[in-house]
Amino acid sequence: MPQQLFPTVLTLCNFICGVSAILFVFEQKVGVSILYISLGLVFDSLDGWAARELNAVSTFGKELDSLSDIVTFGLAPSIVAYQLVLSGLGKVGLGIVLFFTIGSVLRLARFNTMQSDLPVFVGLPVPGAAIGLLVSVLFMPPWLVAISTCFLAWLMISHVRFPHFKKMKVDEEKANGFH
Repeated sequence: MPQQLFPTVLTLCNFICGVSAILFVFEQKVGVSILYISLGLVFDSLDGWAARELNAVSTFGKELDSLSDIVTFGLAPSIVAYQLVLSGLGKVGLGIVLFFTIGSVLRLARFNTMQSDLPVFVGLPVPGAAIGLLVSVLFMPPWLVAISTCFLAWLMISHVRFPHFKKMKVDEEKANGFH
């Protein structure tokens, strides 16, 4: 259990970043919110790496990671998008952010139950969708943000295959006799 503590703390830091991002949006500090989502990406990368390095991969850790990802990469970016751009579309904007958030929940549920051992991702990973959403919010006009948000939500629940770089590295190391 002690080797599982460090990855768990990192995952909880990801969760804290997501909650903090949401709270800062409500305080009209969207830049700080985006910074916390970005910091959550760092913790999300580190927790999986630490779990693999410490041989502490567990079902508990996988579930905790997904619950944290829903907050940091599903809900928080949706709230940022709504606050900055999509609220101007009224109920349509609300529906769009709900579609994105639901897409993230469905994507993570499918990942945990059906594909965490696959060498590719089926559907866009939620952190990637969050990055896409934040970039679109910062650099696109509102009508394009609405379309891109829907497209990102669809990509998360689609069956489009995306490379799984962590798995590719592990597979290469195993093939080369490392690890």
